Amino acid sequence: MNKAKAVGEVPQGGNLKGGEREAVEDVLRALLECEYRRQPAGEAQLGALGGLGREAGLRALANAKQAGLAVENAQAWGLTDAGREVAVRVMRAHRLTETQIARTNSLPAADWHGRADQLEHALTAAEVERLENTLGHPRFDPHGDPIPTRDGSFPEPEGQALLSWPAGRPGVISHIEDEPPALFAKLAGRGIFAGMRFARTPSAVEACTLFLEGRAEMLPAELAALVRVRLPLADEGEVPAGACRLSELTRGAAAQVLALLPGCIGAERSRLLDLGFVPGSRIEHELDSPLHGPAAFRVRGTLIALRRTQSDQVLVQPEVSQVG
Repeated sequence: MNKAKAVGEVPQGGNLKGGEREAVEDVLRALLECEYRRQPAGEAQLGALGGLGREAGLRALANAKQAGLAVENAQAWGLTDAGREVAVRVMRAHRLTETQIARTNSLPAADWHGRADQLEHALTAAEVERLENTLGHPRFDPHGDPIPTRDGSFPEPEGQALLSWPAGRPGVISHIEDEPPALFAKLAGRGIFAGMRFARTPSAVEACTLFLEGRAEMLPAELAALVRVRLPLADEGEVPAGACRLSELTRGAAAQVLALLPGCIGAERSRLLDLGFVPGSRIEHELDSPLHGPAAFRVRGTLIALRRTQSDQVLVQPEVSQVG
């Protein structure tokens, strides 16, 4: 008697090797992304979303079609019922894995997507369900991308394009597109993440200027186009006037901690909280290192050295007006 195929697996009857099977799963996930976005699933679009080159993408589509997982209609592609089942499992595995990495790992944000790409193909449907239960059934991943339920339904998308957001209106970043990876890495390198509060200020057409969690940021249009935003929720008040990053507090000044920013994740977030960088704590900037090395801050009677990348993640309200 033949063993039944597990739910959401690529059929092996086509003699697909490991790499070929993973490429098929990548292109099926890209098809599901196009379906969610209501975009035509052309070969170029699928290759870009799946991270495959043209030749590999075409081969993956041909294998998916032969396995009964994808169909070609006119100049676009679509999922069969069996293909959509696989695509949902892989997308859930990818976005739940990214969520787990963000919460528990010190891996840089620009590397989350690539690491999840490596792990998503190894998870069975049962393992995906266990991961979702462990994480508490999140609705969105760290980029703000929706995580489909087991039956393939998606939460409603949040927000609108940052470039269409009116100047002066407070907002919150709801989603940052992680494709293409090179552009997402630029945003992550500047410390810009989903969940951050902002107000847009008037700027030139080719740029987008924000006051983002106490700091001015000018984004070129190519980066701003990756960002979706929404109105703040009731518990997401505006950034208080005069607030700044701890890295900008001048030596000798004191401040009160307002929050750790959304970019402070995993083990680093836990460490800062354990050291006393919690809302309401009083911080004093006592020492600076030469050549932009770590700075020393006194919190709860203890002197703590932080790199600038760490102190950038702490929003404070200075007790004095002078900031660096």
